[in-house]
Parts: sequence; structure tokens; C-alpha cells
Amino acid sequence: MQSEKVGEVQKGHPNAPAEIYGQHYSQDYAALFIEHPYWAPKLQFNAAALSRLLKPLGNWLDACCGQGWHLAQFPHHQRMGLDLSEAQLDRARALNPGVEFIQADLAEHEFPEQQRFDVVSSFWSSYSYLPDEEAIGKAVEKLIRWIAPGGTLYLELTSPEMLAEFNESEFAVDTGSRVTLQTPDGVRWLFYDPGGVHRLVSPHLEFFVELIEPHFATINHSVVIRTIRQLIAQHKRPD
Repeated sequence: MQSEKVGEVQKGHPNAPAEIYGQHYSQDYAALFIEHPYWAPKLQFNAAALSRLLKPLGNWLDACCGQGWHLAQFPHHQRMGLDLSEAQLDRARALNPGVEFIQADLAEHEFPEQQRFDVVSSFWSSYSYLPDEEAIGKAVEKLIRWIAPGGTLYLELTSPEMLAEFNESEFAVDTGSRVTLQTPDGVRWLFYDPGGVHRLVSPHLEFFVELIEPHFATINHSVVIRTIRQLIAQHKRPD
């Protein structure tokens, strides 16, 4: 079954997120990444952090929002979601009635100059589907540009130095998911799960800090679940 999926994904773009995140995978996604108890501490941390960061009258963009779980935790805030997958957004809209969702590729989409957000988030290391560090850097710079002065960037990063441990995790054992490193440092890696094969690029923490630090007064990062790091940059400096 898995070999058929791998072959199917290889026919498209090398990273093929549009193919992976189709209707079939969207049916499995919530059970894998929202309902599975392995991720509960991470999701709880995300929600608690967002509750501190979101302002009552502020506006929030969740980029690569998937099924909109994070957005659904804050129904009384101004929220917007952006994602490439129509199937994921169908579920996000059902979970978040009245919220505006944009189906677009982060690498290609742009907001009008006057449209800026108090909080921009991107969870689950979604940048990793981009083909290389140059493309990832451009995407992060775009997220920063979309933030209003004084605002916040909240990113979840993969910690490549910890990826080798993933295959021993409860989640990997329960679901049959696994990681294969393509480079010794873990920056390039494959993730196999019911969606097929995900070809991913995950630079080290220093790559992101170097990009983000000049634009914000403070940066904090922590690890809640091994392999995933939470990075929160606050108080964006004026452009």
C-alpha cells in the first residue's frame, strides 16, 4: 500500500504537497495530528501561547493552516487562514464558520501593502515542503513582511538534530510512520505516513534566528516534543 503511494507522489513535484494533501489524506489527518495523544502537549502549548499573544482587537493570519484546528480554538478573534490544499480548507471552513480562508501557495501569494497582521503563525514546520533553504528564507521573510509593527511571528520548526529519534516514538510505532534522513545532519529527510512520502527540508535553528532576529525585539524558543521547536518572535520593529 505504501509503495503505491510513494510511486504516486513521485509523479508530481518532488515535494508534492498539493498531491499529498488531497481528500484521502485529509480524512486521516485529524486522527494522526490532532487526535493522537502523542501531540497533545504540543497542541496545548500552542493554544496557551496563542492565548497570550492574541489581542482582543488584533488580527491573526495562520499560514499553511491545514484543517484550521488552531484557528478554531479562538472563535472570538479576527482570524484568517491560508493553505494550498482545497481538501484541508474544506475541513477548516466547516470547523471555523465565518472565517476567511484563502487557497493559495504561500510562495506565490501576496497581500496588499496595507494589509498587515498582529500575529502571523505557521505550525507543523510547513516550510519544509519548499525545495531548499533559499526558498524557505524567502517564505520566512514574506511572513515577517506581513506582520504589523509591534506584532508577533509564531513558527513551529523541525529540529533536524533530533529526527533520528522519531522512529522510536509512540506516534511512529502506533501509526507506522517513519523518518529516513537524506543527509547526515537531518536537514534533508523523508517522512513516510498514510499520505505517502513527504520530501522535506528543515534547516537548523540558527538559520531561522539569523533571518528573524533583525526584525524583532525578542525571540524565544523551546522544545515541547522532541523534533519540534516553538519559536516566538515578538515586538516587530518598524519597517
